[in-house]
Amino acid sequence: MTDKEFLMDVLEMEKNMAVNMTYALNEASCDYLYKELFKMFEAISKTTKDLFTLAYDTGYYTLEEETKSKIEKAIASLDQELSK
Repeated sequence: MTDKEFLMDVLEMEKNMAVNMTYALNEASCDYLYKELFKMFEAISKTTKDLFTLAYDTGYYTLEEETKSKIEKAIASLDQELSK
């Protein structure tokens, strides 16, 4: 397993944990439990962001700039869907 594969797997796991923590927070049965879970959620969120930053900085995670025309086309398409 390469460094990139390992980092991307860990990042994906952290993202999934953050999503699942939102379910746990919504279903917390008392304020104490909610507060404890929220502390964990904050730590998971920070770790997820740190891992994303590491992946981005090392070139493992790339973002591409979109053209204005492509964005306008996507907006028009979504507007058309919403008007149906």
